[in-house]
Amino acid sequence: MVKLWTMKNLFNTSPRLPFYVLAIGIYLIIVCQDLLSNGMFLDGLIYSTVAKNLANGIGTFWNPHFSATLLQNFHEHPPLAMGIQSIFYKIFGESRFADRFYSLLTLLISGIVLIKIWKTLGYKNGWIPLFIWLTTATVFWTSYNNLLENTLTVFTSLSVLFYLKYEENNKFYLILLSGIALAFGFLTKGFVAFFPWTFPFLWWLLRRHKKFGRQVLESTGLFFFTITPLFLLVIFSPIARASLLEYINHQVIDSIKNSITVDSRLDIIKRLLNEIAPAAGMFILLQILRLVTKSGIAIGRENTIKALAFIFLGLTGVFPIMISMKQSGFYILPTYPLFSIGAAILMYSYIDSFTERIDFKSHGFLFFKWIAYAVFFSGIFLSLWYSDGYSRDRDKIRDVYAIISVVPEGSVININPVMYEDWSLHAYFARFKNISLDQDLNNRREYLLIKNENFSDTLNSTYNIVKINTTGYSLLRNK
Repeated sequence: MVKLWTMKNLFNTSPRLPFYVLAIGIYLIIVCQDLLSNGMFLDGLIYSTVAKNLANGIGTFWNPHFSATLLQNFHEHPPLAMGIQSIFYKIFGESRFADRFYSLLTLLISGIVLIKIWKTLGYKNGWIPLFIWLTTATVFWTSYNNLLENTLTVFTSLSVLFYLKYEENNKFYLILLSGIALAFGFLTKGFVAFFPWTFPFLWWLLRRHKKFGRQVLESTGLFFFTITPLFLLVIFSPIARASLLEYINHQVIDSIKNSITVDSRLDIIKRLLNEIAPAAGMFILLQILRLVTKSGIAIGRENTIKALAFIFLGLTGVFPIMISMKQSGFYILPTYPLFSIGAAILMYSYIDSFTERIDFKSHGFLFFKWIAYAVFFSGIFLSLWYSDGYSRDRDKIRDVYAIISVVPEGSVININPVMYEDWSLHAYFARFKNISLDQDLNNRREYLLIKNENFSDTLNSTYNIVKINTTGYSLLRNK
């Protein structure tokens, strides 16, 4: 007989479930205004547009397409994440929620893999690293902005998990899976995916639990099983080879030589320190409590070694970013599960000793359950409440919606040349209705879009104003 899921069932599950529920609930409260609302960071908006085009047969996997007038052949990044996301458009249609669902799915999978890594290390209370990770600013910001690093985090985390599973049962096929995960990572975001190559060496260096030769064999295997699928791909698929070479020449080499977005190569380190500051503060607070209460609970040598291994592994994903002066804080998103695990291990002894003393049948814990579930469901309710809102570009998005209600799908329209570098304007038109913006006014299109501030009465002789409800733009139509 199938049991109905009731509130009683919900509250009689694992006694540690409320801690997980609270961690997720706090995340939802933090992001509720932005999680399902309209508007997206430019990079994520571009990737969602390319993915939507793929779903509609515009462009191909190895030769993606953004718009007819901008990035017709999109080789800014390898195509795997956008190819996977295109499946969501085929399933859910072109709703903007498809973008959010995909980002949330990558967050969910990454969170599950994080907990699996934690348990493979032999620890309980997986909510500890989960909470640290979910409340890291870059993690919750990227979770609703559709960045490639979301997908990359899944693959790099899986690689670490597969290697730890290999350590657990010594089955070599897990090294194969670890390498293939990194090959998928490369096809998602390029060379930055390879930093987990250092994990077998770091794990051995700090633990010395096996012979050096064995570690070299495992590291070599991980490298081989990463490179071989990629090598076979470029050998036997000329179109894949051409696409990846275009990406390497344009995005990798050019960004190292010419792209500058920060004043110092150390900028990424500053951003990292800002992100991990809350976890560091939690650790310091717990150490103060330990001293004040004279608990005598120590971190322990084994815990320290494991924590250092994950912290050092995270750093190997940060330092290579310093090669280029093109840096953004979200570039190191895949390292945050590792830093979170390292920080959680350092705090584990004290937190675990506290949870072990909890009477899970007490009225106090029952009250805590109610608080945890109240926070969780409040987060869901508020996310739905704000789903009609805007996380950014409110007026621009409203104007774009008004304009695309008139302009046919797939059109190319003229814009004032001074508007050409408004990249998000290109992206919203392309994302919502596959409309491209042409700055060449000599190539006269049916429609012209200009900012209200640039409107001139001389346009009245050749154009009619289309009467639509916009605030920042005017749409004109050839007479």
